[in-house]
Amino acid sequence: MQLLRILFLATYMFTLVSCYKDKGNYTYHDINEITIDGMNASYSAITGVDVLHIEPQMAMTEPGNDAARFEYYWIVVKGTTVIDTISRQPVLDYKVSLAPDAYTLSFRVVDRQTTVAFKKSVTLTVGTPYSRGIMLMGTNEAGNAEAQMISMVKDTIVVSDILSKSGLPTLKEPVAMVHTGATILTTGLRLWAFTKSGSYYFDRLTMKATPANTFGSIVYTTEGIDKNTLTPVLTAPQIRDAGGASGNNASRAMLCSDGSIFAASTYLNGGDFYTNPVNREASNFSRMLKSAPFLFYSIGNMSSVLWYDVENNRFMNYSSFGLSNASTQPLDAAGSLFPWNQEGTGRKLVYGENTRNADAGSTHGNSFAIMKDNNNKCFLYKFYANGAVPAKRDFYEVLPMATDFDKASFYAFSSRRTVVFYVVGNKLYAYDYNRGFEKTYEFPQIGTDEITMLKFDTQIDFNTNSLYIATYNAQTKGTLRRYNVGSNPDVVEITPVNKASWSELLKIKDMNWRATN
Repeated sequence: MQLLRILFLATYMFTLVSCYKDKGNYTYHDINEITIDGMNASYSAITGVDVLHIEPQMAMTEPGNDAARFEYYWIVVKGTTVIDTISRQPVLDYKVSLAPDAYTLSFRVVDRQTTVAFKKSVTLTVGTPYSRGIMLMGTNEAGNAEAQMISMVKDTIVVSDILSKSGLPTLKEPVAMVHTGATILTTGLRLWAFTKSGSYYFDRLTMKATPANTFGSIVYTTEGIDKNTLTPVLTAPQIRDAGGASGNNASRAMLCSDGSIFAASTYLNGGDFYTNPVNREASNFSRMLKSAPFLFYSIGNMSSVLWYDVENNRFMNYSSFGLSNASTQPLDAAGSLFPWNQEGTGRKLVYGENTRNADAGSTHGNSFAIMKDNNNKCFLYKFYANGAVPAKRDFYEVLPMATDFDKASFYAFSSRRTVVFYVVGNKLYAYDYNRGFEKTYEFPQIGTDEITMLKFDTQIDFNTNSLYIATYNAQTKGTLRRYNVGSNPDVVEITPVNKASWSELLKIKDMNWRATN
């Protein structure tokens, strides 16, 4: 009975509540609605270079232009994390300083009168001027090592003072600025500044470095080597195409200024790390052999490196990346074109270069060596430095018609022609070594400025047979020009490429392509 009374009372109270009429004030008013237009769905910008300008168009349902009524916020978000509020103005003019990445950029308008906010979001991709272009290494007007980049990310611009703004001490005797190219592991990527006074790897996005970023810091040797003295001046393989790929994405070799060579499997080592040097023979393992400042390999696919033992005047081969710390001397077959061991020939290595020349089935590119004997007579060795058994392809005697060939300060071999360009003083020559059709050419159209670099493009598009020539004078400073070498087999001609000349540069020592971070 008591339970029935409780249930009856509850039902009665519910009925009273449900019949109660709400007499509250529910008068509704329209708010000022804001529509934001005039913005693209996406934007891209280069950090440290671009000013991002966005001028939204706002339509309101209430008339009036009281600027004090509204608050504006430009908010950068990465994922779910707010990175920064980059402006509080209705029109955005932002000197981009964000780290290279992909972001969401939101424009938020708050109506102070109603406290209601309206938002429009777009995507923002921030890049770096350093991710694609030609890296230059040379000297500045003070004679110190300096680097620049002809950035080709968007519009072509020149980024200067890379070394002096990097955080490194002043460096001397520049050699090269080199990106190692894409690898299997991102830990295998490096960007190096090579100088004879010290070499350092850089943060690839910010282009900053510290004095601790030395080669010795990534060498783990079991031998009594002073790692602080190791100064790399050359790395292999180089970048082989416009996309930034290299000739081997899992192996690398580093040649130091003292003639030592370190090789590594970046895949087996879990990154760009090195152990003991490889410039020695297994039969005399404790004796280090000094290498000449060249590494020979096939640019298209580096499976080995050939190097030159300056103490014994012979070529040596290394083909066991990550598995061995010794090199071997290639065998000389009777009657072969030229010897790997120069004993008895009186010849010594003067210059070496890797090309994209594919003669005689050398799919990944032949290499060339210039040899000189005691009478200053020069010879050209052409070979395929690929694998455990490098192959000899041809041998040429440089004829006396090649004016002052033995006195040249620079050489550059064409990948598409039997032609080697060279510089003596401020004069540019070409020698066509096609056997039986040899010719020599001089190119006075280059002018009388000092020629500081001569280099064929084997990285961006080697099929164009482009020759880059760097010159210098006190007025226009450094100039880099690109020329196309003609294909007429009866003559060697060079033609300047339109819109491929840059002035007011460094006194250029070397150039290299970069296409990835």
